[in-house]
Amino acid sequence: MAFETNISGFEQAKTLLSDIIFKLKSDKKSESDLQKLKLLQARHNNPEFEMEIAELICGDNNSFPYRSSFFLTKFFKDLGLPFEHDGTTRRFWVRDSLLLLDIHDLSLVFRKGLFNKKDFKKYTKENKLDFDSEYQKAIKEFKEILNDSLQIDDGMDLTYLLDLNVNVELLFDRKTRTNDQELDSLINEAKDRFFIPKDKQIALEKLWDAFERIKTYFGSNKKKSSSELVSIASDGFNFEIIESEFKLLTKIGNEYKIRHHEIDKLEVSKSKHIDYLFFRMLSLIDLCIKSINEK
Repeated sequence: MAFETNISGFEQAKTLLSDIIFKLKSDKKSESDLQKLKLLQARHNNPEFEMEIAELICGDNNSFPYRSSFFLTKFFKDLGLPFEHDGTTRRFWVRDSLLLLDIHDLSLVFRKGLFNKKDFKKYTKENKLDFDSEYQKAIKEFKEILNDSLQIDDGMDLTYLLDLNVNVELLFDRKTRTNDQELDSLINEAKDRFFIPKDKQIALEKLWDAFERIKTYFGSNKKKSSSELVSIASDGFNFEIIESEFKLLTKIGNEYKIRHHEIDKLEVSKSKHIDYLFFRMLSLIDLCIKSINEK
């Protein structure tokens, strides 16, 4: 049985409640949940989000395959969503259908529906277009809608994180384990604190403490131990590049209020700079730990 497309207050409330519950229970160390949080933020920021996505699904532009009434019904049914077009204006019907979906089903629409390669291949073949260029053009248009929606409101603490090209599973899902329990503790605490907005500065400090500790992984002579660490971390790459990264991050730690708080130290006051330094340092530490474990 098809859902009613004339949305009632009850249906809207049910979807909203489902989204709120997800936001409260979401695992901010899970890549899947972070992706859904990003979509949820776009949905809540931009009242026209569903309409803009509906136009993409309908193909009412030059970037996505055109879908008639029959194929709109098929689009949703192929995803296991029992919507059936009722003959009303296509984009409004799709918008109303999207408004009925909680963030889990909306994510499904994007992952398995909107960018279905089979549909794009058929569309480009029929119109004698290049598949790769058309597919990338469609992705670009979707990203523009998403980014514009996110920028309407900067209230989401994870927006910057979600826009970074990082391996979330590598950085957050896995606990660090070395032969140095104190080192592991510092890194894991830094990761945990990073997701608490008021603790980001502490997270950065803990990570810098871990960096100073890992420099002595091969002995109390920090200079000698650091050199050995740089050597194994740069194996198959470039010693000078890794060494310069060690020196630069050490210099930043000495000159800015990260580990030291003397009055002559410079502030790192903006969240975007804390994020930048956090991920840069975490990437270097992760490289070192991988290299140690491979030794």
